[in-house]
Amino acid sequence: MSTTSTMFAARTLRLSLALVVLATLVSACGGGNEWRKQSLALTAKGYGFNGTKLRKQAWSGSGVWIDEHIMVTNAHVATRALQLRGVDDTGKRYRFSEILAIDGANDIAVVRARRGNDGIDTELVGERPEDPKELRGTKVLAIGNTGGQGLSVYNGQVTNYLKRGRFENIVHSADISSGSSGGPLWDEDGRLLGINKSINLRLRQSFATPAWVVSRVIKRGKRSKGASLKEAFSPRSLPMQFAVKRQFCLNPGQKIVAPIAVAGTADIVAAVKFQTQGTPLFFGLVRGRSLMSKGLLMKNLFAAWNTPGPGVYAVVLVNPKKMTKQACGIVAVGRVAWEKRLR
Repeated sequence: MSTTSTMFAARTLRLSLALVVLATLVSACGGGNEWRKQSLALTAKGYGFNGTKLRKQAWSGSGVWIDEHIMVTNAHVATRALQLRGVDDTGKRYRFSEILAIDGANDIAVVRARRGNDGIDTELVGERPEDPKELRGTKVLAIGNTGGQGLSVYNGQVTNYLKRGRFENIVHSADISSGSSGGPLWDEDGRLLGINKSINLRLRQSFATPAWVVSRVIKRGKRSKGASLKEAFSPRSLPMQFAVKRQFCLNPGQKIVAPIAVAGTADIVAAVKFQTQGTPLFFGLVRGRSLMSKGLLMKNLFAAWNTPGPGVYAVVLVNPKKMTKQACGIVAVGRVAWEKRLR
């Protein structure tokens, strides 16, 4: 055999081996091309809270089919959506009509479509490993509706596992971006390892709710009759759960702070009832050092806001120094308990 023929044969062998390795890697992460039918780019239309006002909103996110009719996404993607639609990577379109379960603390929502996706049966990592930190180094494939432009693929690996109290997070290096919320995180065997929910741009880390946590929310959803999106998220007569309720009497220059901790995603509410008249109060909603909302209260207040993420939020009331009267009343802070509308 000539030198040229030998070199050609060697190159052909190397190319063949490279293609085999590539095919193996693709098959190992996300079950080949199955993710194209299992993953969804979502679009939602609804509203947001802005203190005492509502504003129409539209947003995008991601989701993943669990079985023929049930899809999982983030709670912050589904909440307040009066219309929720999805399209898979093959172009098939779906409309989701009901919500079965919401877990705001873990940022998971379970929704149902009347016309489902035939033949879908997604395998979850349903059991928590004895030591989840052994997942570090596991190759993962994340799918996300980047910028609302359709599904994109992100490769990475598990870099850490975090547990604070009862809340668990899988940390990974797949560089997902805006629009990927609610999208699937597949492991090397094509199983659903988690649901992506947030990113830390400064640390270049992505966070996902583990599949074994998601599995518990799915089981709860399957036992529920659920509610239509419009029934669940109607802004009328909000179902509230107050965490802090305090009476106050503020002399001029004094203030009261009513905090609430948000573990995952939540819509927070504040109510102020005056027991004295004629003394206005400065009002502020703060998160850390950031002022989210402010105003001057002359009468009773009921307001709600969408939170941008977990943290400690606080309602601050101040009796201005220039006032001459004491101001008394009640302040309450809590969250909108959407899950109360699910049967």
